[in-house]
Amino acid sequence: MSVAVGREKIVGHPSTEDFIRKLEGRTVVSDDRKGKALVIILDRGRLIIRFGMTGQLIVVPEGYPPEKHTHVTLRLEDGREVWYIDPRMFGKVWYIDEDEEDTYSGIRRLGLEPDDPEIDWKYLKGKLGKRSLTIKEALLDQSVVAGIGNIWSDEILFRCKVCPETPCSSLSDAKWKLLAKTIPEVMEFGIEKNAITPAEYLEGKGRKYYDIYYLEAYGHEGDPCPRCGKEMVRTVIGGRSSYWCPRCQRKPRCRE
Repeated sequence: MSVAVGREKIVGHPSTEDFIRKLEGRTVVSDDRKGKALVIILDRGRLIIRFGMTGQLIVVPEGYPPEKHTHVTLRLEDGREVWYIDPRMFGKVWYIDEDEEDTYSGIRRLGLEPDDPEIDWKYLKGKLGKRSLTIKEALLDQSVVAGIGNIWSDEILFRCKVCPETPCSSLSDAKWKLLAKTIPEVMEFGIEKNAITPAEYLEGKGRKYYDIYYLEAYGHEGDPCPRCGKEMVRTVIGGRSSYWCPRCQRKPRCRE
């Protein structure tokens, strides 16, 4: 492959010059994932991509019209190109050499995958049970469970009938057990619902994301709750939008 970098800010490691030099001529062997990070395994080393909020990776045929905010281009031998697109530039890419320890991308600090059998209620309570932050913020903590985003945290809490504003320290063992059961179920559901072909992905340029018809909570502000009919609400918790039912997911009572 050959490499072009449009914005040096996107390259987290090594220097942009070395990033291009070390990727030139490499061959893609396979791919992997850790949480929300994509790992592209090369014949020497690996390329790690963390997408931030607006990053997309698309594979385009030769001669495809240029796309705004394309910051990294990988040109493959068959004429196709792999574009990393990121309007807000919150994401980054790293090249980690074959014998190099990854102390740069942060994926070593990520928690367990949502379907890891070690995620039981004792694991969740042990990591979060004494913390005063809200359960919504806790589910987004990638050092505990890697891969849960804003949308799916709302869906998990809706299914569990837990208000997103509930402090972790006030959750009962029964709720921790329900969360441990629901997390892998909801994440698997999301994977199945969002499966699309490469052609469909390219048509949407990586941005056609989530038709909310099958989501029960996220994006449904003002709609009737699918369980009880109460109007769904939106609040901002930890800087992120949260959608929930004030009847099914009652706010925790304030302690005297």
